[in-house]
Amino acid sequence: MSSSRRRKSRKGRGLIIVLVLLLLVAGSGVLVVNHYLNKINRVDEIETVAPQNEDFETEPNEGLDEWDPADIEWGDIEPLMDDDLLNILLVGQDRRPGQGRQRSDSMIVCSVNVETKQIAMISFLRDLYVQIPGYTDNRLNAAYVFGGFPLLKESLKVNFGITVDGCFEVDFTGFTALIDEIGGVDVSLTAAEARVVGGGAVEGENHLDGAHALTYARIRKIDSDFQRTNRQRKVLLACYEKVKQRSLKEMLSLLDQALPYLTTDLTNPQIYSIASKLFPLFNNAEINTYHIPPDGTYSNLYIRGMAILYPDLKMIRDILANEYIPLS
Repeated sequence: MSSSRRRKSRKGRGLIIVLVLLLLVAGSGVLVVNHYLNKINRVDEIETVAPQNEDFETEPNEGLDEWDPADIEWGDIEPLMDDDLLNILLVGQDRRPGQGRQRSDSMIVCSVNVETKQIAMISFLRDLYVQIPGYTDNRLNAAYVFGGFPLLKESLKVNFGITVDGCFEVDFTGFTALIDEIGGVDVSLTAAEARVVGGGAVEGENHLDGAHALTYARIRKIDSDFQRTNRQRKVLLACYEKVKQRSLKEMLSLLDQALPYLTTDLTNPQIYSIASKLFPLFNNAEINTYHIPPDGTYSNLYIRGMAILYPDLKMIRDILANEYIPLS
């Protein structure tokens, strides 16, 4: 064999070795990724509430205009042109140990435009009176207890035109543990908020552990549910600022501890695909926060024994499309 042919042969073997090594590394990467993602709880079979067993969270009427449900007119809502966005729904539920699925206490859609590096964090208030497919019109938070992720996603699409790509849910126990895993969060409190949070909290900047962060995120009585959702978004942003400063080793340790507290309807390949798109945005995304319904787009009414927010769906849909959702 000539020296030229031997060199070509060695080069060929070297190329094969490199390719094999790359495949092994890639395979190890998949194994490592699956090791972490398999820690997340999955929704297998959705247990639904039969329509004849649906219920309503009722309370006394404290001076609101009472409407007959038959007088409500919904109309048709056009879907948002959000195919190029990633819409991830974050659900927090009021579930105590030993309980099954409860009503969703918080619902936040994170709408991500990968190209423009913009993220809209949009809270949907739980008292919104909406159409729930297959059921009687009810508060939006009822959709989750009646039919889990699928029904909540369908309700958001029917009423607001948003197509949700995937969901993550955490209950109060998980929320507290996740905050503690990252070493707490720094949040600025008003004097009224500090009094409710307790534990030595003062007006101004505070470092909150998981239990106090949960208390803060659930405050409602001193103002309104609108401010409560604002507090929830502040905690999430504080978490983001804390986590993005961590090293790779610290991030892997955090994932190992935190992921078992999450529940999702996404598969491992779907999560991996989404994460690969979001990773380049991690340190330099532009994040804006909003709430639905916006001011001037709803009425406070009393329907079916409930104090609700009756939304102008067409107006809200237009605001989502033209102001909130980061469309290209």
